[in-house]
Amino acid sequence: MKIITDLNFQLNNTAVCIGKFDGIHRGHRLLLEKAEQSGLSTVMFTFLFPDIRSIYSKFEKRMLAEKLGVDIFIEIPVNKEFFELQAESFMEDILVKRCGAKNIIVGEDFCFGHQRRGNVRMLEESASRYDFQVFVFEKLKAEGEIISSTRIREKISEGKMSEVNELLGTPYFIYGKVQQGNQIGRTISVPTANIVPEPHKVLPPFGVYAILAETDNKQYRGVGNLGIKPTIPGENPVGLEVWLFDYEGDLYGKEITISLMAFQRPEKKFDSVESLKQQIMKDTACAKEILSGPDR
Repeated sequence: MKIITDLNFQLNNTAVCIGKFDGIHRGHRLLLEKAEQSGLSTVMFTFLFPDIRSIYSKFEKRMLAEKLGVDIFIEIPVNKEFFELQAESFMEDILVKRCGAKNIIVGEDFCFGHQRRGNVRMLEESASRYDFQVFVFEKLKAEGEIISSTRIREKISEGKMSEVNELLGTPYFIYGKVQQGNQIGRTISVPTANIVPEPHKVLPPFGVYAILAETDNKQYRGVGNLGIKPTIPGENPVGLEVWLFDYEGDLYGKEITISLMAFQRPEKKFDSVESLKQQIMKDTACAKEILSGPDR
């Protein structure tokens, strides 16, 4: 997948999907599927808003886009210059001349350009002049409600991971490189791997989760704790500590993607490491039961 991060590029014969794509949820995927059906190069044109919390980090979004078959990923920082770009200029200079768009695929509420003056109607009225086709998708619904990034963020904040994963279309995940921890898990025969989520990522409540982890192109079941490890002395950064049931070897420095499948209990402080170990055994049994279904 080719990645473009500024407006200095030149493409030809593309199907361009445009939007924020926070989470790349089921509604967004309808746009991507339409682009892929065109036989043209599939372009995801999205925007980078600084210091705004998002469902997936910048790198995680790129990972998911590539997995979904995007050919060209355009991520433009939203700054003063971009905000002042007129709608006509965005359409003519960027979509037509730079992207080489033959298909433009958007949601029904898509707006663009200075003060959001550009909209679906402007695209449709300009299609014949610029020789592109416009495909507009209505908002996808689930259980009578629109699937939106706002709705998904709310479900994440409530820890309702089964609902989150259903709305996203794939499990919510946290990616990172395994870091050196305090190694207490090794002393209680529970070797764990630690990663630190990106600071602007939307996180679910602190607590214990049944998880699926992927590393070295293999998937493992496990249990994980998201939070600040209150039983461990000192100030601990927000992190995700996981125990992979069937993994053997050293994970330090490896890239790992951890999907949160179900919330089990809130994070809590224990009186001793032995009490923590006993709870981990209970959490493990619970996670194994959750992950024992045929679809896991």
